[in-house]
Amino acid sequence: MPALNSAAADRPAERPLRDELAVRRPHWPPFNRGLLIVAGIFLAAAVLVAIAVQLGGFHSMDQQVLRYLQGRGSTGQDVALALLSYLGGIEVTLAVAVVLGVALFKGLRLLAVGPALLLLLASGIEFAGKHLVHQLAPPASALRWPSFLPHLTHQVGVYSFPSGHVMRSTILYGLVLYLADRWELFGKDSSRLSPVLAILAVLMAYAVLYLGWHWFADAVGGALLGLAILLAAIAFLERRRLVKP
Repeated sequence: MPALNSAAADRPAERPLRDELAVRRPHWPPFNRGLLIVAGIFLAAAVLVAIAVQLGGFHSMDQQVLRYLQGRGSTGQDVALALLSYLGGIEVTLAVAVVLGVALFKGLRLLAVGPALLLLLASGIEFAGKHLVHQLAPPASALRWPSFLPHLTHQVGVYSFPSGHVMRSTILYGLVLYLADRWELFGKDSSRLSPVLAILAVLMAYAVLYLGWHWFADAVGGALLGLAILLAAIAFLERRRLVKP
């Protein structure tokens, strides 16, 4: 009996502790879980595209898209899209991510380096994909890069799936779009940047196709993987806002 009384006396004391932990570590809200589910769908779609690429399912479409885009090429487009492509390179995107994370999440440890870690993760996935999926890059004759511009770290390799430029652009500029709209990153009118950021990510996919770096399937795979990582990151940030608004 004394043991039972002691156990019963301990139960009320445990309840406030559980309530406190629930406040400090809230469950994932339905909206966040929905984001994670959609992220999983995008990831599964990227895997299916990779399998189709490996089996040659996109070969005809890839050839048609490349001929169509480059058939309407011009010197002005060469220069403009080459300059635009710098915004998707690892150098520029990583620098922007570091500045963004430190400025916005200063003092929050992991969040301060979170954007940079996401881009490094994306680059790691790109590296793995190009070793697992044997999608031959477009021929050298398709390259439209102006000779007077430096390539930085981008060099056309043997395999091209997925497009790292598209993946990094989708993650970084999608994250900036979310922070501008949800966290008012650039002030109350920062949501006006949303169309610019969305168009920038789309133009990056156009640029890597037009310049002859990637096939259509590479851009699709990069976009799907980028969206999967982006939505998972947004779900985490939304949950973080419940803990430390």
